[in-house]
Amino acid sequence: MVTVNAGKKLVAIYVRKSRLKDADALEISRQLELLTDYADKNNMEYEIFSEEGSSEDWDGRPELQRMMMELRRNIYDGVLVTDQDRLTRDITDFGLFVRFMKNEGLMLFTLNKTYNFMNDDDIFTSGIQSEMDNHFMRMTKRKLRRGRIQAIKKGVYFGIAPYGYTKNEQKHLLPHPEESKVVQDIFNMYVHEGMNMTEIQEQLELRGIKNRKGKSINVRALSIILDNVAYRGVVHYELTGEDVITVEEAHPALVDAETFNKAQVLRVERRKVPQSQQKGLYTLSKLIVCSKCKQTLSFCMKYGNREGRAKLDKSSRHLYLLNCYASKGARAKAEMKGLERCSNNGIKISRLQEAILNKLREHLTEIDAEIEAVLSGSNDIISKVAQKQQELTLQYNQLDKQKKNVQDGFKMGIYEAEEAQAEIRTIKEAQLSIEQELKNLEGADAKSEVEKQKKLKAKIELLLSMEHTVNESNETSMRANKLLHDVIDKVWYWKEKNDVGGEKPFEISIEYK
Repeated sequence: MVTVNAGKKLVAIYVRKSRLKDADALEISRQLELLTDYADKNNMEYEIFSEEGSSEDWDGRPELQRMMMELRRNIYDGVLVTDQDRLTRDITDFGLFVRFMKNEGLMLFTLNKTYNFMNDDDIFTSGIQSEMDNHFMRMTKRKLRRGRIQAIKKGVYFGIAPYGYTKNEQKHLLPHPEESKVVQDIFNMYVHEGMNMTEIQEQLELRGIKNRKGKSINVRALSIILDNVAYRGVVHYELTGEDVITVEEAHPALVDAETFNKAQVLRVERRKVPQSQQKGLYTLSKLIVCSKCKQTLSFCMKYGNREGRAKLDKSSRHLYLLNCYASKGARAKAEMKGLERCSNNGIKISRLQEAILNKLREHLTEIDAEIEAVLSGSNDIISKVAQKQQELTLQYNQLDKQKKNVQDGFKMGIYEAEEAQAEIRTIKEAQLSIEQELKNLEGADAKSEVEKQKKLKAKIELLLSMEHTVNESNETSMRANKLLHDVIDKVWYWKEKNDVGGEKPFEISIEYK
């Protein structure tokens, strides 16, 4: 919770890593130093939003998106940045930002100028600055691109060296003493020994071979290795707006051209299902959530016994629900180092799937009771919903007109800037309250409620009539998964003990749409 002392402004400080490599590019630490000093000198309280990435796309900036959501809470006076190009150099994006700030009654503070977007002169000035920033970025990009193209043509490899290689001081790839042999073994097993990627993964695990982070080399990593033309000694880049750049014999090859090309042919031949299905979409995918830590749980195939694993007997494998820690991504696991893990345990999917289907059978009776209650008119509120929605919509539109009147009044000198901002905030708070009321009333009339329940019932009945598979990702499991997502928001799951020594009980609670 952000608290503000009386008489002080509250601003959102936004800092972002610069993509430019020139003397004027400020690091995040320096931006923060300048901005917090500015805030202190100008009697401002602040909350910091620090963007570690440098994406030009607004959707690729999580801290910017979080800041925009916070600004809608009507507790801020504005945004503070070193210069407006920290927000964006794109003219269209900046225009949208100006419109947002104007509607919210917020100011933009920079180290050199303050912009009030209810003032047309400030909008004009900021627009000119945005065009200059955009022109500067375009010129810089051209220079950087020309330099990169020349370097690529000389065999320079940009980015992290692929598994199997290291990079010298000139950024050329050189074979890694141990990793290069693993890459060669992977291609040999795939092309000459006829193994699929799952079997190769298992072989590497049996040999104790790990990736650079000490983790197992999974199927996705194997797919990337088999597809990477760098192992043939080639540097290949496709830059937007430029001809494809391919440099043969740019570095020592780990795989000969014939073996590499055979691998590509085999990959096409073995791709029997669409790409979307190769990722393993099971009946319960993306539905099971830990009731304690709220982690969405994922799945994996495990051998049912040691004998099956030793012989790599696929028929002895079963689909299991992973525990909370195992379901987390690599980044989340890294952030958890030293922290206590959730004690929720995994389970064989066949047990969980049967329990969920039984719950759905019970829910059919509840749906019939709900339909009967609506048809009998036992709920008097339903008949008044339409009238209430109309009244709220009228109130919302009237508040929109009031907001426009305040903005016009500022231009005419009737309101001071702070008075206009305070008035707009009050109006926005009222509108947010109305929006929530309208959302709560959606689909509450008798006819639509009955139709909604009947459609829900039909989908559950279809689900229960299907012949469900457990250990396979196929068309049936994909269809069942889609139907479940139409019916269920999430399944809360908890299992206190693992199944060592015998199957242990578990708890589930279904949250319906």
